[in-house]
Amino acid sequence: MFISLVILGTFWTESFGLLLDGNGPRPSSQNQQTVGALEETGWRMIFRATSGNGADVYQAWTNGVNITTQKPTTMDRSYDPHFRDRDVERWDQQNIRYVKFSLFKQSEEVGYVVFDGTGSTYMSWFDRSRVEASSWSDLTSANTYNFFSIQGHIDGQNLERTFFINQVYNGCDADVGNVVVVEHDGGCNWDHQPRYPQFLYSDMNAADNWNRRMFGRADYLAIFIYAKH
Repeated sequence: MFISLVILGTFWTESFGLLLDGNGPRPSSQNQQTVGALEETGWRMIFRATSGNGADVYQAWTNGVNITTQKPTTMDRSYDPHFRDRDVERWDQQNIRYVKFSLFKQSEEVGYVVFDGTGSTYMSWFDRSRVEASSWSDLTSANTYNFFSIQGHIDGQNLERTFFINQVYNGCDADVGNVVVVEHDGGCNWDHQPRYPQFLYSDMNAADNWNRRMFGRADYLAIFIYAKH
């Protein structure tokens, strides 16, 4: 039996896969190394992108380019193709209540944003106005952002920063954000990565200056949906 989803401000139940208390987020006791365990509370993984495998994440999500439809079974590090469930194409038929955007490193969830998925499309759910809960204290629906979208900042061949949640652009040395997929090399020092794509996230409790290069690099970007019952 699935635990009912309840949101009370910034406190939410184990159904989201994490337990929150006054000290912030902590992992639930479930074994997070298997996809099956991550789905036990009612979430269903419909997409998992792999960092460093050379395949564009935006194209994988939007158009199903260079993907597999075979769902992975573990969260152990690999360089597998991006996984995309066929139900992404049938988004409006899934009766979606919540969407969870998660980042994983060494099999553990290191960051997340939960969105209200009601009435959304496969592109519109990733929006500031839909934020319900997050592992970053400043990532709320009330904050302001210069980028908050799946498309992010795509500028021809120069920049491709997707699944981009960013607060400030003020020259490379003053760019401040929470999460980004860097699809390929770009114009700033923080775009220069050992392999692509890279899933960068602020390793603090709030947005960070990207050019400090104190960000974390996640192994996987995963998208889960929770349907109304």
